[in-house]
Amino acid sequence: MKAIGLFLLNIKEYLIFSLLIVLSLILIFSNDNSQVRFFRAIAVGFIGTIQSGVSAVPNVFEIQKENQFLREKNIELSNQLSELKEAKLENIRLSKLLGLKNQNLSGVIIASIVNKSLVQARNTITLNVGEADSVKINMPVITDDGLVGRIVSTSSRYSIAQILLNRNLNISVKVQRSRVDGILNYDGSENVIISNIPKSADVKQGDIILTSEYSNYFPAGIPVGIVSEEGNLDNLFKKVIVRPLVNFTALEEVFVLKHLPENERLILEEYYSKK
Repeated sequence: MKAIGLFLLNIKEYLIFSLLIVLSLILIFSNDNSQVRFFRAIAVGFIGTIQSGVSAVPNVFEIQKENQFLREKNIELSNQLSELKEAKLENIRLSKLLGLKNQNLSGVIIASIVNKSLVQARNTITLNVGEADSVKINMPVITDDGLVGRIVSTSSRYSIAQILLNRNLNISVKVQRSRVDGILNYDGSENVIISNIPKSADVKQGDIILTSEYSNYFPAGIPVGIVSEEGNLDNLFKKVIVRPLVNFTALEEVFVLKHLPENERLILEEYYSKK
């Protein structure tokens, strides 16, 4: 109480001044004199003008609150849009895979990629299927676009596949148009090249490359790539650079073909190569 008394004592001049103003206003507005009425009308009009001007000034705090709400809704809608786009892309990918499954293939295993490398000389992908899913070493890996690679290692629930961008993977291929054949291999830096192509062979830019009948591990006729450049390597052979049909950067799902090379053929060719 003492503190309140001291506070009131300190502001007594302001209190007395405010009280006098209130009394003056009461006397003015209670007086019915014509001059007082005129003054009162001017005062009311002035105060009304001030109020309307003040009301026209936006409330900063309300605007900030509204902006925050709009930002949150924008983020929410953006997330929903991203989810819808991802669902649409997923449906497109699965539709392509199902379309491929309905083709004349002896059997396929759908797999998702859980890891991959694309910056090494021997690049691989890791799949979420393994021996428990009937995946075996040397089975080809493909997509609806074309050849991806082949299985080289398996466990119960996972498997690893070499891809076209792997120096250890050599593939017997042929030119679809002219039937010229050769060996396709990754050079370890940036190009997939077909070797053993004679200088006089009929190979042109834009030709489609397929797996050939001479392949030990892959069925014939699987699309591999398109010739992006051809020129003379030396006096005897061409340098044929192939652009793979599969986009390895965006690759997410693949098919493992239930296809294995004939064991008798592999044994015979291996035996002969050692003689």
